[in-house]
Amino acid sequence: MTVTSAVSITYYDPFGVYPHIIKDIQSRLPLRNLHWHDPPRPLRSIASLSINLYEESLNDDVTLQHQIPGLLDTPYMKIMLVKCEDNDTYRASVRKIIREWFSTKVASKRDSTEWLIIYYAPNLSNSSNPALRFKSGVFDKIRSDFNTSSKEDRCMLVKPGRTTVDTAGPQVNENVEAWNEIMVKIKAGVLDAFGKRIRMYEGEAKKLEAKKGIPGWNFATFFVMKEGLALSFENVGLLEDALMQYDELDATFMQLMRDNTVTYFQNVGFSPDSTSSLLSRDKDVSIRHAILENNISLFDFRCYLFSRQALLLLTLMSSAPSPSMAAMRMANFLIRSRNFTLETSRMLVYYGKNPYLVANWVYGVVQEILDATEVETQAIQGGRTRDVAEGRAEVLLLSRSAIERLASRKGWRIGNVDFEDINLNTDTVITTEDDELARFLNPTLKEILSDETSFMTAYMEITDAVMSYYESADRTRSVDKLRAQQAIVKYQEQKYEEAARLLASLPQLYSSQGWELISTNLFLIYAHCLYKLDRKEEYVKLYLQILTTRKYSSIQQQSEICEKIKGASRDMENDMTFSLSSLFSTSVSKQIDVSTTKDDSFYITMEIYNPFDVEWTITTASVRLIEPGGMKHTVLFRSTDEVILPSGRKTVTLQSAHDIPGIYEIDNIEFRMGSLLLVKDYFGDAPLENQRMRLYQQPGNLDVSLSTPSRMRLDDAKKVLIKIHTGWNDIEFGKVIARSASSGLRLLILETEASLKHDDSTRSFGLQHTAEATPLLEFGPVNPESTLSLAIPYIAETETKESYIRVQVEFKTKSQKFYSLSVTRHVSIGLPLAVNVQDIFKASSLFSKFSVSCIGPSTPLRIVSGTLIGNEQFAVSGGQNTARPCVAFPKQPVTYVYSVTQNPKKILERQNRLPLSLLIRYRKLEDEMRGTLTRTIADKLKSVGMEKYLLLVEHHAQALLRCDFTSYGFLNKLVLGKYETGQWGAVLMQIGPTDREIVSGALAEIYDDIPADSEEILATDTKELVILVEIPTVQLLFTVELQYSTDSGQAAKSIESPSRSSCIFSDKVFYIGQAIPVILRLQCSTAWSGNGHDLLEKGDIEFGYEVMAPSDTWIVSGKRKGHFTVSDKPITFPLVIIPIRHGNLLLPTIEVRPSQRQHEQITAEVEYKNNAESVLVLPEVSNVVLAVGE
Repeated sequence: MTVTSAVSITYYDPFGVYPHIIKDIQSRLPLRNLHWHDPPRPLRSIASLSINLYEESLNDDVTLQHQIPGLLDTPYMKIMLVKCEDNDTYRASVRKIIREWFSTKVASKRDSTEWLIIYYAPNLSNSSNPALRFKSGVFDKIRSDFNTSSKEDRCMLVKPGRTTVDTAGPQVNENVEAWNEIMVKIKAGVLDAFGKRIRMYEGEAKKLEAKKGIPGWNFATFFVMKEGLALSFENVGLLEDALMQYDELDATFMQLMRDNTVTYFQNVGFSPDSTSSLLSRDKDVSIRHAILENNISLFDFRCYLFSRQALLLLTLMSSAPSPSMAAMRMANFLIRSRNFTLETSRMLVYYGKNPYLVANWVYGVVQEILDATEVETQAIQGGRTRDVAEGRAEVLLLSRSAIERLASRKGWRIGNVDFEDINLNTDTVITTEDDELARFLNPTLKEILSDETSFMTAYMEITDAVMSYYESADRTRSVDKLRAQQAIVKYQEQKYEEAARLLASLPQLYSSQGWELISTNLFLIYAHCLYKLDRKEEYVKLYLQILTTRKYSSIQQQSEICEKIKGASRDMENDMTFSLSSLFSTSVSKQIDVSTTKDDSFYITMEIYNPFDVEWTITTASVRLIEPGGMKHTVLFRSTDEVILPSGRKTVTLQSAHDIPGIYEIDNIEFRMGSLLLVKDYFGDAPLENQRMRLYQQPGNLDVSLSTPSRMRLDDAKKVLIKIHTGWNDIEFGKVIARSASSGLRLLILETEASLKHDDSTRSFGLQHTAEATPLLEFGPVNPESTLSLAIPYIAETETKESYIRVQVEFKTKSQKFYSLSVTRHVSIGLPLAVNVQDIFKASSLFSKFSVSCIGPSTPLRIVSGTLIGNEQFAVSGGQNTARPCVAFPKQPVTYVYSVTQNPKKILERQNRLPLSLLIRYRKLEDEMRGTLTRTIADKLKSVGMEKYLLLVEHHAQALLRCDFTSYGFLNKLVLGKYETGQWGAVLMQIGPTDREIVSGALAEIYDDIPADSEEILATDTKELVILVEIPTVQLLFTVELQYSTDSGQAAKSIESPSRSSCIFSDKVFYIGQAIPVILRLQCSTAWSGNGHDLLEKGDIEFGYEVMAPSDTWIVSGKRKGHFTVSDKPITFPLVIIPIRHGNLLLPTIEVRPSQRQHEQITAEVEYKNNAESVLVLPEVSNVVLAVGE
């Protein structure tokens, strides 16, 4: 079925001319190569235009001037054929006939029509006729009378065809040029009339469309005008432009339908005999008049409008220049046909039409559409067939739906997974035939619906055909949908194996696309198939997936599924993991509770909501907590017994015997039911909203502390001390794992020494070592309230002062309960102090000055005492006030001075000298402050009965403490500042509401200046450091002295008693320029040498001396520089020193050094007895004049 494009041209032949020129006209038809340009439209080219040429008479019905344009098929051009022999005849009758034709057939028409007069002169070609000149005057008269414009000639002259023979070439028809000119005129006239009509129709249509918002607007008039425009395009072969007009009409109509403003349809229409050909409705010309008269039904109008569009599409398809273009247009036609059929059938059912008659109509329309495209489909093979295949599949599905609808009358159903639950049972079977349907039922449908087998066969055949088309179109989702429907049919036929194979991947596909309802229904079928096939693991997984989208299944179905899952989970061979949140809702408490029965257990509560009407038995319920950062420690809380979970809400308590203090978040929740494991992962692909909670110990729990030993010897191996406080635990067996959490620190676990303290008594304790990849320390029974100390040597591969050690303790109590504690503690392994010593040698003793200072600005120390301990070789004296505590701040060391003398009885053993021991007892101010804070908090919480929160509160208080060493060191008070609840919010939230208020009030009371603890309390934290002090050696010790001599004969006046020794300067007065006789005395000793008298016995060691005196103070007379041989006998040198200044003058100094280079390696010290000794020098005057003022 195609549209034939042609325009009408009429001719009026009162003189019988047409038979003479018919061959000339027909040989030049159809018109070719027409070009129409109407800005702003682009140029349109018409390759060929058929012409309907027919004769008219003056007696035809005259069209009324008020008739709506477009309803009548008026000709595009009117031609009058004239033949006249002379002017008299022309004037007498011919001119009148032409004028009557023009006024009646041309000037009176509203539709734009062009006209042309063709004058036929049969005798005009005879050039020998003398009357020829006169005959030509008739044509001139016609042109003069009827050419309305000098620019356009509407009168044409033709002569009978005559062929002349030219000796120089072929035969020439002298009339060809005239006919060519006439055809040019006809083509121009047709295009001109077409353009005028287009502009007129468009103008009228725009006027009408502008008024469509006015109530009572007549769509029918608008439709006729737009269709006139479309028919004009169709007549000249511009089919795409014509289709565009119908599409605009369709869009306008659908918009009016949506706005509910269409009121001119008398009825919906559609009767049982409305099964006539859809594509032939456009041939019914009366429909246009019925539309204009508002005498058409809604159904007929929709069918007519679509038929016009369909025929244009089919024509465009058949005339496509290429297979690809034909495929594209065919696909367009098929999709439009599908949409029209679907929308119209829904409209009819909505308006209450018999759905089975509608299905019958749909089936007939589909067959007509498929028949119309069958031949063309074969013609475009190899072209662009994908879209065509998709279109035919969509149309075929309509026929299948129609068959399903009709089959439902007899109770034959295919499970519908699209919009309703699957119901595989037939509720009602209709056995009585509808007489009306039987009378008009399509013959093919009668055969298909003859029995259920025929119906199933036809259904599957159509489905296979549609799948084949969809596969060609790469519509994989549609293929999957059809495969699902095939699976449903197999399920109805109880072919479970085939149904399961078809459904293997389909439910997941639909769920991933957001079709939960479809997915759930498919899962139900698929799971039931697997259940029938006894494939437990597979159907349990499917049933769990169904429960995930339980809003699409009934309560009864959910209960049945739950029972099947419970039964299968006990028998499955392999574990299966599934999302817990898909089945149950859980809520974990925000606090971790400590035990109230004096054990090391911890508890959390969890509320579980069971939405099913089935009671579940949970073998094990667990919650795993994880640290949000750092070491990522985990703590597992588990149920101690089976959990019976009834329908609704239930609160369960979970216990953990593993203590790893810290702040935690929920990592996951697990429920185990037989082989089924339900998991709620908080840190999965879609992280869940989490909460933080703190795991803390209470007093009485087993605890671990780290420190360095309280007494250390600098020369011993370095050790770290791990103290395990058993609390209330009566331990039967335990093991310890200690690891360094800092790089560069290696613990020597196998060299660990242990001691046990209980009831103020300490004894050594035996351990068992296991030399494995991770060494273990195992220990036997330990009583409650005991402290097990483990001294572990270590090697620091890098110089560090701070380290972290992870300690894990696992133990079993005598009540046969297992617990564990894992902590990572900080320990300062670097010494917080430095000791500098300065030695001063004397002949009879050694003076040592020790300066003890803190290292770094953040570690002020309280030096409790400093004691230098002698031995059998050396006696120590001095060090007054060493037992008085002093604080060493940065750059403010504490200094102790001691005198060391040799034991004369042990003088011979000095080659094997024993070192002295310097014992320093100290405490870090920071440790004192933190200890004071802990004891204060403990006392306060105990007073209000909240001691179980001690470690929780104390840990946070320590973190908030800002150590003010100045206030504490000088004023002996701990400054905490102001109590701010905002700083404690996160910690207090870990405490129940009632206890929270009590703890908060207690904290507010202690947040004030706290006096430092007494020395008796702090003494337990005092550390002792023993440093071995080697006695320094010097090979030679020179005792040098300047002695005053009275043998020089020079006078001296004494200001002291004359009984004092004459060798002492301090009791004498000298004058400037007075010569003072002195004796330089040198005495050598090897008392502090480890080699005895070896050097003195050699007798060849030579040293030199030099008297050093400022030149502006003293003048030295005598042997100022000299050399001497070292011996054990004293050596003297007489000198004279003369003061040249007055005042208390320091005596000159003496330097002693080796005289020879080879003796420079000998160590020597000088004891200068006159060091810092001064003499009084006065100016020498004979009289003094005193002036006393008035």
